[in-house]
Order: sequence, then C-alpha cells, then structure tokens
Amino acid sequence: MSSTLRHIIFTAITPFFGVFAVYIPLSLFAQQDTVTNKTQQLNDVVVTGQYGENSLSKSVYKMRVIDSKKIQSQGAINLRDVLTNELNIRIVQDPILGSSMNIQGVGGQNIKILIDGIPVVGKENGSVDLSQINLNNIERIEMVEGPMSVNFGTDALGGVINLITKKPSGQQLKAGINTYAETIGQYNIDGFAHLSNKKWSTSLSGGRNYFDGYNIDPNSRYKLWKPREQYFADISICRSFKNATLRWNNQWFNEKITSRDSGLVTPYFAYGLDQYFYTQRLTSSVFYDYKFSAGKQFNIVASYSTYKRINNTVRKDLVSLQENLVPDLSQQDTTYYNQWMSRGTFSKNDRSKKYNYQVGYEANFENIQGNKIRDNIQAVGDYSIFGSSEIRFAKLLIRPGIRFTYNTLFKAPLIPSLNLKYDVTERISARASYGRGFRSPSLKELYLNFVDPSHNVQGNPNLFAETGDNFQLGVQYENKFSERVFRFEPSIFYNHISNMIDLALLSTTTLEAQYFNINEFRSEGMNITMEYRAPHYNLVTGYSYTGKNNSLMNLISANDFFFSNEARANFTYKFLKPDISFSIFYKYNGRLQNYQYDIVANKITLGYIDHFSLLDVTAGKNFFQKSLNITMGLKNILNITNVAASISSGIHSSGTNIAQAAMGRTFFVSLRYTFQKKNKS
Repeated sequence: MSSTLRHIIFTAITPFFGVFAVYIPLSLFAQQDTVTNKTQQLNDVVVTGQYGENSLSKSVYKMRVIDSKKIQSQGAINLRDVLTNELNIRIVQDPILGSSMNIQGVGGQNIKILIDGIPVVGKENGSVDLSQINLNNIERIEMVEGPMSVNFGTDALGGVINLITKKPSGQQLKAGINTYAETIGQYNIDGFAHLSNKKWSTSLSGGRNYFDGYNIDPNSRYKLWKPREQYFADISICRSFKNATLRWNNQWFNEKITSRDSGLVTPYFAYGLDQYFYTQRLTSSVFYDYKFSAGKQFNIVASYSTYKRINNTVRKDLVSLQENLVPDLSQQDTTYYNQWMSRGTFSKNDRSKKYNYQVGYEANFENIQGNKIRDNIQAVGDYSIFGSSEIRFAKLLIRPGIRFTYNTLFKAPLIPSLNLKYDVTERISARASYGRGFRSPSLKELYLNFVDPSHNVQGNPNLFAETGDNFQLGVQYENKFSERVFRFEPSIFYNHISNMIDLALLSTTTLEAQYFNINEFRSEGMNITMEYRAPHYNLVTGYSYTGKNNSLMNLISANDFFFSNEARANFTYKFLKPDISFSIFYKYNGRLQNYQYDIVANKITLGYIDHFSLLDVTAGKNFFQKSLNITMGLKNILNITNVAASISSGIHSSGTNIAQAAMGRTFFVSLRYTFQKKNKS
C-alpha cells in the first residue's frame, strides 16, 4: 500500500486519546446511573451473509446495524435520510435521478441494495434512488462494507445494504398509523396491520409521501429539489410449520416527479415546458426456510421484479393550465425492466462444532425494453454456485469462500474471498479480510441507443466486467459492565477496481459517446468509531479519512490520492419517568476532490465539492403506555442549502458550480399510534 496509508495509520493515533478521555469519565458517571434489569445490547442479531442468525460481535464480517429506534428518533423517511448521518458514506444528489451514495469512496453502482435479501431493481445512471426506498415497514438496516460478491454476486463489489422488514410475532393483533409533516413542504401518512396466531400471520402496510419541492427562492416556478408524490404498499402472508416457514411477500411502489422550467411569459402568451418522470416498481417473492437438527437449515427464495420508468414532456399553458404532449418523440420515453431471481442455500451452523459451512446457488434472468435500447429489447442470464466454510481453531475463525458464475453475455471471473477473526482476549478481537468483487455491465451500458437533439450515447456489447480487490483490517474492543456497553473500533481499508466502465467521447462535433472499460480506481483510508450505551443514554462518535485515486489523476497530477475527512457524533438521553428522549445528530463532510472528465469540453479538470456540516436535534415522548409516540425536531440547524462545487459536464448533465447538500433549516413533527391486542390461545 502507498505511503499515504502509513500517514493515515499515524493520524489514527491521536483520536485514541480522545476516545479514552471520554470513556473514563463515562465509566465513573455510569456508577451513579439507576441500574435497570435490561442488559444493553448493540443491535446484537444480524442475518446478512450469515449461516442463519448470528450476533454482531461474533460475525466474521465488519458490519453496521441501524435499528428502528434510531430511524424513528432521526425522523428519517427514506434510506437517503438515515444514511446521511452514517460515517464514510457520501450522498450524491441529482435533481431528476435522485440520491446515490459512495461507501469507502466506491460508487453507488457497485453497492447492492437488498430488501430481505431481494435486490432492489431500477437503476438510473447506475444507482438506485435512495429516496425511493421508504422505511415505514423496516425493522433494521444491516450494512457490510467491502465486496460481498461471493454471497450476492454482481454489483456487490463495494458493499451490501440489506433492509430487514418487520415480521409479525406471537399471537396478536397489532395495527398503527403514522403521520409526518415538515415545514419544507413534506406531508406523509402511512399505516400497518399485523394479525398472527400459532400457524398463520398476515401483514399489510401502505402509505403516501408528498413533497412540494424546494428552491431558495420560494416564488420560483423552477424547483431545485423536484416535487415528488409517492404511493407504496406491502402485503405479506406467512404459514408456520413444525420446522419450517413459508412466506409470500409483495411490495408495490409508485412515484411521480415533476420538473418545471422557469416559464416563458410575454404580453401574448405564457407557457412552460414541464417534464413528468413516473416510476412503478413491483416485487413479488416467496421465502421457504426449513430447519433440521444440529444447526442445519435450508433457505430458498424466488422473486419476480418489474420496473417501469416513464418520461413525458408537456407544453403547459400557464393561463388555462392545459397540457399537451410535445410532439418530439425523443422527449417521450418508456423503459421496462424485468428480473426473475432465485437463491437457495444449505448451511450448517452448530456453534459447538469447529467446522460449519454453506453452499448455494443463485439464478438471475433480466430483460429491458424501450425505444432507447438497441433492437428495443435485450436480455441477460446470470447463473452461479457458491460456497464458504467457517473453521475454528481455538480463538481463530477462518472463513474462505468462492463463487463460480456463468453469464450469457460475457465471461465472469472466479470470485474468491477470505475472512479471519481472532479473539485476542475476551474483550478484544481482530478482523482481517480479502474479497474479490465484480460488477457485470448493465444492459444499458451494453445496449443503450440514446439519440436526441442533445444526446448521442451508445452502449458497447464488448465490455468486460469490472473487477475489484478489497483488503480490510480492524480491531474491536468491547467491554460490558454494570448494564453498560463500551465499544471501540479502529479499522483500515484498501480498494482497487480494474476495468471500470465510463463514457468516452468519440466525436467533438456530434458529441457521440460510448461506454468503454477505460478507468482504474483506488481508495484507501481508516475509520475510528466509539459507542457507549447505558440504561438512560448512548453516545456514538466516529472519524474517517478516505483517499481516492483514478486513472485520470495519474495523467495530470503527481498526487497519489485526494483525501477527505468525515466526523460524526450522535447522543441520545432518555428520561425514564416522563418517558422522554432527546437526541442530537451531527455529521461533518470534508471537502471532496477528484479529477474528472468533462465530456462536452473533452478535457480533464479538477473537480471538488466543498465541506459542510449537518446538525439535527429531535425529541420524542410516549403516551398511554407507549401506544402513542410524538417525535419532533429541527433538521439542518446550520441552514445548509447548496455548497460550492466544480462539477464537469456529463452526457446527461451540464457543468455546475454548486452541489445540492440540503434544503435549509426545517421543523418536523411525527405522530405514531399503535394498537395491540393479544389473541387468546
């Protein structure tokens, strides 16, 4: 690794003193706390990449978990809201395509987003819009940094985010309603109902989110943050047997984004050219789980997902409000995407044994249809077998894994991985990992044929898969004492991605561009996190230092890497008698720099996004034996809107000197009412 990484490790020494400076007084103060009967847990159960359920501290992977309590206290509506506060995750906002992210500097096209292990379909410009993933029915979010391609195949090169939905439990009837309002023009309502007995359980949830759009000038017809209206619903039916469960789940989502221009007004007419972007997504899945004796189990899932994206451009009369479709067919488009997927695993997870294993298969078939796709329709199949094992030698746990893939369009690489966990003492453990990942070219990158007066973008059927190598090393210190938990985790990482796919300009006259394997990418850095939990309060702090390098930088600059800092601090205090909680969420995002290709100017430029901080304060109180909860707070207290930036022109966008960061200071209030009744046995 480079000399800059040695500098990172040296830099990491300083925060150690601050962490233990916090730890010692907290430990002393903890003795004055009223001790409850509940042992503090740090989101202890995880399932992503495990052989069944496992505890977070015993997992061989470095994982993060965000539970429903934090989601609620943060006032988070969608995945974008909750990830904005996470360390070493950067959110990128596009006015039309929505929110995407980077983890460890690796782009969103290499991050796989799952709901109960099912991939979320519908990537635009390589990423799923995070603001389309609602959290109303989510129990917790599990995140694994680094390649998970052995378990989850393509697109898991940079990491996996798995959202775990709420499941009915026990013999009960449970129902609730939630309302949310925010001064920015956000008005939401959703509800749920769960009914369960010994054999059957049924769950139904749904709602509507409405956002009125935002611009610094409230009187402007043009909105920088576009108005959105979303409808969503989930329905699940589960049948329990002696050693098995069978569950059928359906998720439906519908969104409308409105993009208005500033309008043209003269003494004779007034009209605007407006665009409507419609998204429709439906996923239907069947899960079957069977548990044998001695920790053996069989899991299988089969799903069908469909995604439709409609783009309509209309000429709107601003006097009569009549709308007519623009006759130019290149400004009207509908794209259909379908995916059939099945994954099955057989695993042995007997913790009393030294050897456990998992073997499995995964099959994916997808097609895409639309006027901007070559020959109007294209398809690809991807079929894999994979396996891994866990071997325990006293305090050492070794987990090697491998995946074989056959793809109908290109040659997929062999994917190995190796994870190690060593329990130095009862409180200290070390993790080391190597993972090879890959991302297969998307059907758009292979077969796009996007030609209109402003664009000429062509796919390339001769693309190779992106491949990457990830190394991680981390130490965890965890001390549980007197109903309290202290956890301290420093770690370092390194990523190298080859054959990265990007657009290259073929003609400066016609601006024709095509996808090629032209880029090499590296990132490296360190993270330090500290978490302290007591019966009445918890504190989470963290710092990250991440550097990025791409092949464009090597052509222009002698710098190895451009580095950026991040820091966060979350604090929650709960008053037990009045049942009131108070939370603070702070995140500092340092200046980002990188060399980028300006496709219009046909040159390489130094781009940047300036630093900014986000600060939220919330408070919540329960009433009527916790059946009613009211949460309110101030978001973006520092009133951040747009930050200074230098972003080059792309084939889908023009260059700009600002980046969207947030929508100014806002106030929100959320009311949740839950009704629960236990059924008689």
